[in-house]
Amino acid sequence: MTKKTTLHLIAASLLIALNQANAEGFDNNSDNYDPTKHVWEYTYQLAGGDPLVFQQWHLQNTGQTAGAANPGKAGIDLNLDFTHRRGIFGQGINIAIIDDGLATHHPDLTSNVAQGTTPNPDPYIYEYFSRGRNKIDNHGTMVAGIAAASAFNNHGGRGVAPSATLTGANLIGNQSNVPGLALAIRSVMDMDGAVQPMNKFTDARVINQSIGYTFSDPTIYNTYLGFFENIADVQQIAATQSHGGRGSASIKSAGNDHFIGGRWSDREKGELTLVYPNAYALPAYNTSVADPTNANFWNITVSALNANGTLANYSSAGSAVLLGAPAGEYGVHSPAIVTTDLPKWCKDQAENECEYPVYTNGMNGTSAAAPALSGATALIMSANHQLSWRDVKHLMITTATKVHADSAPRTIGDFEAIPGWQINAAGLPFHNDYGFGLVNVDAAVEKALQTGTILPELKVRNYDVRVSGDSAIYDNFTATQSVHTQTETLTVEGVQVRLSLEHDRLGDLSIELISPSNTRSVLLHAGTDLEGNKFDNTLMLSNHFYGETAKGDWKLRIVDTNAKDGWSERTYDVSSGEFIADSVVNLPQRADKYQPNNSQPGNLIGWNIRFYGH
Repeated sequence: MTKKTTLHLIAASLLIALNQANAEGFDNNSDNYDPTKHVWEYTYQLAGGDPLVFQQWHLQNTGQTAGAANPGKAGIDLNLDFTHRRGIFGQGINIAIIDDGLATHHPDLTSNVAQGTTPNPDPYIYEYFSRGRNKIDNHGTMVAGIAAASAFNNHGGRGVAPSATLTGANLIGNQSNVPGLALAIRSVMDMDGAVQPMNKFTDARVINQSIGYTFSDPTIYNTYLGFFENIADVQQIAATQSHGGRGSASIKSAGNDHFIGGRWSDREKGELTLVYPNAYALPAYNTSVADPTNANFWNITVSALNANGTLANYSSAGSAVLLGAPAGEYGVHSPAIVTTDLPKWCKDQAENECEYPVYTNGMNGTSAAAPALSGATALIMSANHQLSWRDVKHLMITTATKVHADSAPRTIGDFEAIPGWQINAAGLPFHNDYGFGLVNVDAAVEKALQTGTILPELKVRNYDVRVSGDSAIYDNFTATQSVHTQTETLTVEGVQVRLSLEHDRLGDLSIELISPSNTRSVLLHAGTDLEGNKFDNTLMLSNHFYGETAKGDWKLRIVDTNAKDGWSERTYDVSSGEFIADSVVNLPQRADKYQPNNSQPGNLIGWNIRFYGH
C-alpha cells in the first residue's frame, strides 16, 4: 500500500501543476489590489475549460441566471475561486455518494469513479412508478456532479472538488444493491475489508447523504432505537477510527419540509403560497424531531440557500443545522443548480422513447446543498491532509459567512418562537436556518494551510436529569423548567437532549435549552406537525453552543404556546427569495389534521443531556 500511496501523491502533485496551468494569474498591480485584504476577500475569475462552469453560480455567483428568468445575487456562493487557482481540487480525497445510484459511464464522472469493493452503483435508467408518481433514478448522478464532476475536459461544468474520487452506493434506487444505510457506510469505508480497512485513500473521507426521513411521530426514534443507533455507531467508527484516526466526515441534507402544502398563487410572477400547520406561518417540521438522523452528532447537517442568499423556500431548519450551502430554487423564476444528469434514460425497457439529458439546470433541494458542502469539505481536507474531520468542521464553523443578516425573529405575539441571528458566548453567530452560516471555502482553506491538528481528543459525557418540583406543562406561555448542573469543565462541540413528556397537543410546545452563558437555543419550535400525545426519549441536537463552556447550570424550558389553534398561509416570491410583506392569512385547521387544544396540563417525565466536546 505504501507504493500505491506514493504514486497517488505524485499524481496529486502533477494534477496541481496541471490545474494551476489552467488558471489565470491575479495581477496584484491592478488598481483594485488592496494589501490589507485577506486572499479570500478577493474575487478571482474561474478558469475556463468547461463550457457550463460560468452558469454554476454555486461555484461563483456573478449574478448569472443559469437558465432561469431572474439572476441571483453576486457573491452568494462557496467562495472557492482562490482555492481552485491554488490548484487545490480535492486531490487524495474520496467522496462517497449514498443515493439511488451513480452513472459511472458519465463523461464528466467516469474518470473520478473509484468504486473499490462497493457493488456497482449504476442506476436503473427506465422510468418506473413509485410513491404515487413516475420517476427515474437520476438523483445520485446529479448529486455526484455537484460534488466532484471532472474539470478542464471541455465537458459540461465542474464539481466543487473536481479532482476528488467518487464511490457510489445504490441505497434507494429501483435496483438498490445495498440493503441499509449502515451497511452502505460500511461498504464505502471498506469497514469489513481484509486489507487496511478504512485507511486506504480510496475509502471515503466524506460520506454524502442527500437522503432522509420525515416523521410526524416524535416517538419514532425510541420505537426504532436499534435502527438509528446502528447508523450512529457505524458513523462514529468512520469518524473516529478511519484514516489513521483523522476520520471521515458524514454530510447530511437537512430535509425539504419547511411547509406542509402549497400552490402557485401567481405562477407567471413566481409567487408561491405556502401552507403551515400553525397560526403563525412557522415551519411545518423541525430538523431533529422530523428526522432523528439529523440529531446524530456524527452527521454534519446542512440547510439550503437560494441564489439570493436566503433560505430556500423548501428547506428544513433547526438547531441541528451546522452550516448552509447553495442549492437554489426551481430553475424557472430563480436559479437552480447546473450539474450532471443521466446520459440516457427511457420511458420503458423497449427503449421506444428515450431522453439524453447529460446535464441539467434544475437540481435543487437540500439534496443539492449536501454535495456542495461535501465538495467543500474535500477541498479543505485536500489542502491539509493532517486535519481530522473535527478540525475541518471547526474551520468551516469559524470562517462561515453570515447571510441574510437582517433576518427577523419569528414570533407568536410577544413570544420569540424562532430567534434571528444570535452571538453565542464563544463569539460565534448562529441562526436556526443557517447554522453558523454559508461555508466559505477560501477562508477555511487559508487557515487549513497554516495550521496543524486543532482540536484535542473528543470527550462525551452523558447525564440523566432528575425532574424536581412542579413538572406540569401549563397553557398560555407558562414555562416549565428543569435544571442540570454540570460540574466538569468542557468546551462544547454539540449538545444532545433526550426528552420524555406527555401532552395532548404536542405541536403547541416550544422546547428550549439555555446554557450557563445564557445562550438560548430553540431545540423544537412551536407549531410543528406532530401527532400523538408523548415524547418518549425523543432525540434533539443543538450546535448553537459550539465553543462555549459546559460548566454550570443548563436549563431545559418547555412552553405551551397554543400555536396550533389555527393554520396559516404565507406567500413567497421565488424570484427574490423573500416572503411578501403582510401576506400571512389565517386558516382553520385542516379537517384531516384537526387537533383540539389540550384540556389538561401536560407533564414533564424526564430528560437526558449529552455533551460532546473537549
